[in-house]
Amino acid sequence: MTESSTSDPAPSVPSDRPASDERKPSALRLLRDLPKFRGIWLSKSISSTGSGVGRIALVLMVAPSGPAAVALVLAGTALPMLLGPLAGAVADRVDQRRLLAATEAGQGVIYAALAVTRPPLPVLLPLVILAALLQTSGMPAGKGAVPRLVPQQSRPQANALLSLGTNLQIILGPALGGVLAGLSGVSVAFGVNAVSFAISALLLTRIGPLPPVACPRAATLMGDTMTGLRHARRNAAVRGLTLGTFVFVTFAAIDNVALVFLVKGPLHGTSTEYGLVAATFGAGMIGASVALSAFAARRPAVFWLIGGIITGGVGAVLSGLAPDIAVGCVGQVIGGIGNTADLVGTDTLIQQHVPQEMLGRAYGIVYGGDQLASIASTVIAAPLIALAGARMAFVIAGAGALASLPLLLPTLRRNPEREPEPLLAEPAP
Repeated sequence: MTESSTSDPAPSVPSDRPASDERKPSALRLLRDLPKFRGIWLSKSISSTGSGVGRIALVLMVAPSGPAAVALVLAGTALPMLLGPLAGAVADRVDQRRLLAATEAGQGVIYAALAVTRPPLPVLLPLVILAALLQTSGMPAGKGAVPRLVPQQSRPQANALLSLGTNLQIILGPALGGVLAGLSGVSVAFGVNAVSFAISALLLTRIGPLPPVACPRAATLMGDTMTGLRHARRNAAVRGLTLGTFVFVTFAAIDNVALVFLVKGPLHGTSTEYGLVAATFGAGMIGASVALSAFAARRPAVFWLIGGIITGGVGAVLSGLAPDIAVGCVGQVIGGIGNTADLVGTDTLIQQHVPQEMLGRAYGIVYGGDQLASIASTVIAAPLIALAGARMAFVIAGAGALASLPLLLPTLRRNPEREPEPLLAEPAP
């Protein structure tokens, strides 16, 4: 069957500046002149900060039940991401604005219920999984909406701005969550998260409809999912990004497990110093997001992707060879910078190489593979650290991350598909 939509040409960023400046507007101009994108960015920034608060509250609430309970809850937040290809098919079939608003509102309801009831683990776990399913459903729609709201030359900056909003979950969210839970209890932290989702949903209702692109579709959702998987197999860029990202994350994410053993082992650090070193990775991500929101359009997306992978690998190796805490912090900052550059390059390349009607599925497939790699990394990290030690685990992580480059270079030399300029839906009355 075929979906139809009413559309206008893609937005432009008007200016009285010279033409060369118009092609690369500043991040602030981008947010000022594109109110619909600004709405999505504010929505993501607010709900990501709330999610960081909620995650800390979840861990603190179940921690008295032991490490197994914490691991179970965290797994419940991660496993639904494996349904990314199916979530992407949903995003390609429905109005993306409505889907985003519904998933944000749904998560808000769940965390409001947690704030009121503070349920035991057998009840908590299904609610956590449901919230993660809603988050998974919204991710492809949020990323896939960028080409419909932002002119082509500004998309790298837009992706960097969205990365900045997401990264607030790493820095600001945990800090607020720890303070709120420590001073007022986890119920208040859950309540703040619920309010952040409510605000996010309200902001999304103001950006106007984003109906599905008119194109032939399968009769069923599963049929559309399989179409997306076939497209990923045939599309050299998506195939390379999926495989390269899987290899990169499988190795790079080893440091999530190994870092505490590196700091408290060879570096002879304290728990406070471990927290400091861990925070520097997030600081690197935030710093890179701010820088790329200004400069990402000055280089092609593949530059940021390849540069991010190299930087991330070097950061992991430097962390493993660090003689002291200070050098370990430098290695983690470098790794965080590489992580953000890699993500911005990946998001932009998908937008360049995939037609609009397939974007949700492409994002779902690439980032579903990313989540699978994170799980695989967790499985291999513990025995690797036990056998080789924390230092060698970091060196192997860096070398393995660099090994993903051959999977990416041949496919990303191809030119992007020549697609018509994307369409922007009429604003809501």
